[in-house]
Amino acid sequence: MARFSPVFRRTLLIILAIILAEGLFVLLLQGTGDSSFFRWAGKDGGDSAGSGVAYSEDGSLMPGEVEAPPPPSYLPEEIRTIRPDAPQASAQERARANEVLLHANRAFSKMQGTYDAYVAAMLQLTDVYERDYTAPVPPDRPMRVTLSSDLAPPEQLWTPAGIQSFKEGLAGMDAAMDSMRADYMALMRYVADDSIRDDGVKGKGLTLSIRRSGEEYGKAREKVLSSLNNEAEKAEQTLLQGHPLRPQIQAAKLLTARMRLAPAMLAGDKPDPLVLDRWRRELEGMINEAALLPCSVPGEVERRWRVFLRTAAEFPQVVLLGQRAGFDEILRGQLNTTYTRVQQAYNEFVAAVNA
Repeated sequence: MARFSPVFRRTLLIILAIILAEGLFVLLLQGTGDSSFFRWAGKDGGDSAGSGVAYSEDGSLMPGEVEAPPPPSYLPEEIRTIRPDAPQASAQERARANEVLLHANRAFSKMQGTYDAYVAAMLQLTDVYERDYTAPVPPDRPMRVTLSSDLAPPEQLWTPAGIQSFKEGLAGMDAAMDSMRADYMALMRYVADDSIRDDGVKGKGLTLSIRRSGEEYGKAREKVLSSLNNEAEKAEQTLLQGHPLRPQIQAAKLLTARMRLAPAMLAGDKPDPLVLDRWRRELEGMINEAALLPCSVPGEVERRWRVFLRTAAEFPQVVLLGQRAGFDEILRGQLNTTYTRVQQAYNEFVAAVNA
């Protein structure tokens, strides 16, 4: 197995934590547009059968005939043409990029474990009121997001625009949580006041306001994640310069990003069959092309890469089954289970790289 420097060994673990953070914060490959699942399929789903071309005896095209188009490509050119022996970034650039990714991991973990959990708890208490007309004591309000050292952006490493947007998102999260808590405390007072006789009108208004605050929190959170993603994506590209498995890592990122389109693809009672078919064909095409990428680290690393691809291939198979039988709750759950197995297989691939 090829040897990696200590920096690279740490780097891949950091990248893994960013890529596979429970599907919530994932760095997406910002491609050139060539990977759009609408682009390649066309009206006939990309099948070129029946587009015959006439040739003369010497093999040249007959006059008036048009050369058959090449088969579609599902992985962007920048992935398929990456040179594993490309030079690495400088030690200083890698160190700075590591700091950015470490902050992104720390910030996301804090958001998910503290602030997201608090908002979820408040919304659950709102459900309790609507079901039982009681208002249990809420959890303590966490430290303000704007004061959290874990979330403070590394101002010497980020762009000014990224810092500004990030701080605006943090302030929005705080404002939403403040509003949510104020409404819930009012709901508690409302429940405790037996003198009020309004058939629950005020309670309905307060629960509606709490849910609106939850939506505002989500919007502000997305702004924060967008800033984290933008800055971390640039750092990740720096760390992947010259990495022998960069093509595989980039292909896996793009593939799993396409898999996470499932909620949008299956929205509504009757998903668009043409869009579903294009999506499935693209997934299959990306997996087939990823299998052709040269793996420059043979042995266990390559074996784990092949296992990842075989596991990923199960996902479009479930999609095809749903196209034929309908996407009931069982099949939708099977898609989630399969995606989790894909994540696990990728984790095992990276673990082999770092072994």
